[in-house]
This record gives sequence, structure tokens and C-alpha cells, in this order.
Amino acid sequence: MSSERAYRDALGRYPTGVALVTRMADGRARAMTINSFISVSLEPRLVLWSLARDSLRYGPFLAAQHYAINVLGADQDDVSAACAIDDDLDAAGARWTPGAHGAPLVEGAIARFECTRAAVHPGGDHMLILGEVTAFDAPRDAPALVFHRSAYAKAG
Repeated sequence: MSSERAYRDALGRYPTGVALVTRMADGRARAMTINSFISVSLEPRLVLWSLARDSLRYGPFLAAQHYAINVLGADQDDVSAACAIDDDLDAAGARWTPGAHGAPLVEGAIARFECTRAAVHPGGDHMLILGEVTAFDAPRDAPALVFHRSAYAKAG
């Protein structure tokens, strides 16, 4: 086994939450599945996610000034999988409403954070995107969708 594969497998032993970063582009709702979302600061409210430099969605998502992070429920693995392949949120079958700055807020998500890009920092083969949370909600109380050992799972 390559050392890169072994490293990825070791990282995969740590379960992570699954979210969609969403934005509007040319009047269309766009989404990207991530598992790199973390809270950075409570005051001011800052969150961070990472974007692979070799991603086909790199340019459009890096340029987004306003976006939303939608934390998915355990029953939304189909939307997550679809958005991992194609960024068309409507084609993924997700229903959504626009946030204050237009970013799509996914219905059924267990938490949603509307963000304004605050900073971007290089991080190896990724860019680290820091967002200031301008609004948030937790529209439903349900188990979270998690990713563990290269597969979806349900958190408590």
C-alpha cells in the first residue's frame, strides 16, 4: 500500500461531519460536499472549510464572497453523494431557499450557516477559507451525517 493511501486510511479513522457549501452562480444553485468544516471563533463568529486546489470547482468556490454551509442530517446521504459528483443542487434533488445574500439554504439540513468570506490562506494542496457567520439556524433536530472509513454513517 502506498504511503499516501495509508495516510488517507489513517485519517479516515476519525469520523467527520458532512456538509454542503452552497453558492449562487449565474442564477443557479451550486453545491460542494465537504467534511472539512470547523468552528474557529465564537467572537467574532468564524468558521473554516478547505478547498482542494485540484478540485474542478476550485475557481468558482474560491471566488464566492457569500456562501452557506449546510450541515447534513443522516438521511441526506443521497444529496451529499450527488453533490460530490455534480455541483448542480437542483439536479441533486435538494430543495432550498435563498439566504440573505442569496446563498442556498438546504431544506432538511440540521444546521445552516450563512457566511461572508473573511480570509483565504494556503494550506498545502488546499486553500483554507475563513468565513464570518452572518446568520445561522438549526432547523431540525436529527442525527448528523458523518463520514468514517470512506463510508457514510449516522452520528448519535
